[in-house]
Amino acid sequence: MSERGMKKWAPYKSLNEQEDYLKKLHKKQEIIERPRISSDEADNINEILVNYHGEELLIEYWRNEKINAVSSILSKIDPINKKIVLPLRKTIYFSELIRIERI
Repeated sequence: MSERGMKKWAPYKSLNEQEDYLKKLHKKQEIIERPRISSDEADNINEILVNYHGEELLIEYWRNEKINAVSSILSKIDPINKKIVLPLRKTIYFSELIRIERI
């Protein structure tokens, strides 16, 4: 009787199609629906942006079906185009914002 070696310990990646399917399944499980923000949280975001004076902020935003966070000083607040510009020209749109707090 011959040993199967490592094959017997890797049953879930024995076929290439299975590996692709499992990667897609894991990616699908990581997807987060866009969170809804309360009117209180929207008022808080508005108050911080209106009274912003160059302090560092922790910004949480939803993009590409994930919640991202960045800590930064804002370069520009553009109310006409409804976006925030961070250093290195990174842009976050108002519609993506979930939470902002002063650090």
